[in-house]
Amino acid sequence: MKIKRILKISLGIIIFFTLPSLLLFGFVYLKYNEDLPIGVQGQAADNLVIKMLDALDHDAYKATDYIEFTFKKRHHYKWYKSENICEIYWKNIKVNLDLNNHDKSQVFIDNTIYNNTDAHGYIRKAEHFFNNDTFWLVAPYKVFDDGVNRSIVKTKDNNDALLVTYTSGGTTPGDSYLWHLDENGKPTSFQMWVDILPIKGLEASWEDWTTTKTGAILPTFHKLLVLGLEIDNIKTRTAAFETIEVKCITEQTEKPSRQSKELTSNTKTTCSFGNFVSIATANNNSQENDNLEYQLYRKVDDTLIAIKNSEMFNSNIKQIEQRINEETKAHYNYLKTIPSTQPCLNDFTLEYYSIDDMGITFDDSKNITFHINYSLSNACKSVKGSIHTSKLKDFEYYFHKKDLIVK
Repeated sequence: MKIKRILKISLGIIIFFTLPSLLLFGFVYLKYNEDLPIGVQGQAADNLVIKMLDALDHDAYKATDYIEFTFKKRHHYKWYKSENICEIYWKNIKVNLDLNNHDKSQVFIDNTIYNNTDAHGYIRKAEHFFNNDTFWLVAPYKVFDDGVNRSIVKTKDNNDALLVTYTSGGTTPGDSYLWHLDENGKPTSFQMWVDILPIKGLEASWEDWTTTKTGAILPTFHKLLVLGLEIDNIKTRTAAFETIEVKCITEQTEKPSRQSKELTSNTKTTCSFGNFVSIATANNNSQENDNLEYQLYRKVDDTLIAIKNSEMFNSNIKQIEQRINEETKAHYNYLKTIPSTQPCLNDFTLEYYSIDDMGITFDDSKNITFHINYSLSNACKSVKGSIHTSKLKDFEYYFHKKDLIVK
């Protein structure tokens, strides 16, 4: 009898807690569940997309290189959009997520790098967070991505709605969304046909839009039934070259020589470009042919950290090396045709210079200069090496964009 009584009580408790949930689910299902509508693809659908993107200032979004935000007060993001990398924070975990190559991603726990065998699990989790949370922030801007089908659907109110289906990419390819727009084309909500939700056609609002510092227009709140999805702490920045200044300071210093009591005069030129700093120091008293020193630094907070030249550029660095070496060879061949400089080069063999063998400086005309020292004897003062100056804009493709965003 005791067993039967226990079973009855247990069953009663289960029914007490599950029946209201089942009834609520049934009510919501009957009220909101809809079949996926059939849309019409073609230019009219793309025109509706263009109207939506114009309403959100798509050009400003494209020019935005950095987006920082917090999703539901749980996940924090520092997204270097043009670099396709993102720093993702939750609890005591940080993942530097490389979306191009997961093998380059890093995991930190309590600010200490974590290399255990399960580190890749944290990377996969970070990617899942990224795909979900950034979608709620920038989904309208992605409707022209590869693998996206677009079509127009007529609503019950005879308005045009935009049906978007993702055939590839993300965490759950195959999901569909029906965008409802206001008269200007700005999204007000979308309905979802997604694998993760058992009820098809549920509607979530897109509201409380904010115009960010770069002009990109982003939502800060979504309402899904009784749930609220809050997005806050939004910050955006651009690394557009035309907005980045180069500031230079030249100083004259004197200090005692190591070899004698005489004062040594130095000229030090410091130029900052984004978070990079070049320092060129010239020993004005030196009779040596290599009296110039060059060093690059990266600004981290208020500290200058010396870096190799190669750390300033991305994986396309070999293209820079080849270009500078080709120009150096052309200059070298020219010097060999001049009677006054040709003797200095008789016993000199031109080598291939890596980017770290060069000196690099900026100037306030927004130029970058690559200095190559031939290290010839002092008898050849007229031939110090090869100098190559170009506009920084010409090298935009090669920089790490995140280092150009001054925070």
